[in-house]
Order: sequence, then C-alpha cells, then structure tokens
Amino acid sequence: MRTSDLPADVRHAVRASRATHRAVTSGVVRPARRATHRAGSAPPDTVAPVPAVGWRGGHRRAAGRATVVAAMLAVSLGWLLAILVAPHVTLSPGARMVALLCHLTCLVVGFGAVLTVDWFSLRWVLRREPFGTVLTAARGAHLLIWLGLMGLLASGAALGPDTSSGLVWVKLLAVLVVGVNGLFLGRVRDRLVAVQGRPPWSALLPGVAAATISQLGWWTATLVGFWNANS
Repeated sequence: MRTSDLPADVRHAVRASRATHRAVTSGVVRPARRATHRAGSAPPDTVAPVPAVGWRGGHRRAAGRATVVAAMLAVSLGWLLAILVAPHVTLSPGARMVALLCHLTCLVVGFGAVLTVDWFSLRWVLRREPFGTVLTAARGAHLLIWLGLMGLLASGAALGPDTSSGLVWVKLLAVLVVGVNGLFLGRVRDRLVAVQGRPPWSALLPGVAAATISQLGWWTATLVGFWNANS
C-alpha cells in the first residue's frame, strides 16, 4: 500500500515520524563521523625523536692529551716501519697490480671521506647545514679516513717506493702530516662538541687551519703519486 492511499491524518503522522527519525539519526551519525575523522587525522603515537637543544652530533667522550700523544707516536712509528720495510718487499707483476689497486682504492676511500666532511663544513659556513650535521659527518667519516690512510701506508710499502727520490719523500712526509694532523683534528672536534650554541671563531680557527693542512697534505700525496706513476 502506498502512503497516498492512507487517510490525511495518518499521512501527517507518518511524515512526522519520518522527520523525527531523520533528526535523531543525523544527530547521532554526524558527531560519530566527526569523531572518526578526528581520530583518523590525529598524529600517530610513534613520532620521530627530536634532538635536544644541546645535541652536538652524539659524539663520544673527548680523548685525553696522553691518548692523543700516544696515538701520534703510533702513527709516526707505523709510518717509519713502512719506510724501513718497503726496500725489502719484492712482488710479482700480478701481486704488484693487486697492491696498486688497493693503493688507489684506499686513496679514494680516505680522501673521499675527507672531502665529504669538508663539503659539509663549507655548507655550514654558507648556513645551509646545522653545525651538528658537520660533527655527525665527521664522526661517520672518521673510520673511513683512517682505514684509507693505513691502507695507503701498507699498500705503498708493498709497492716499494724509491726512497732515493726527493718527490717520494715529499709524498711520504705529506702522508705523515695527514696522519698527525688528523689526530689533532679529532682533538679540535671534541672541543667543538663541548661548545654550547654557535661556536665562536676563536674556537673554529684551529679547525680551519687543520682542515687546510689536511687538504694540502692529501692533494700533495695524490699529485706526487700521479706524477711518479706517469714519469
């Protein structure tokens, strides 16, 4: 039976009940939908942790002066040992090719890590990166730099450099300067970690000087090695 077939008073009662039902239903459903929408748009419970105000790259405790001096002596002794062993090493052509490959690989790893840290330092000077990022990059590249440098010493000794050549001694001294200077740079980095806020230029000048010496040493060793290989 259709609604139009009902008497007029019954039709009015049916329409009133439908209107009441719609009002009640809309009053319940709409708030529920709004609550569901708010719950869906709420931020997740897991939020990426925000570094603290004094966060400086999560570095280790600063090395003491005695530790740095002992490390410098160890680097110098390793450098001297490589020079003394080099004249007594004789390799076959195949082994010499492997040693040369290792030498070039260590150069790429060590020097590439140094350039990466200096690149982040330059971006900080240009106000493109926070200082904590520079310290984190230096910490992450620390192991690669030293692996590259130690690999250069070992593979260079295996290649048997001609210690009677003046240019070879320039390269060897450049490698020694890079090693000792790297330890000093680590000391400077530890001091910068302890500085709150933007470090003053008086605290940055030793780092700038050490970074410049590092670049000169690496480029000198690279260019002299390239010259000897092609002369």
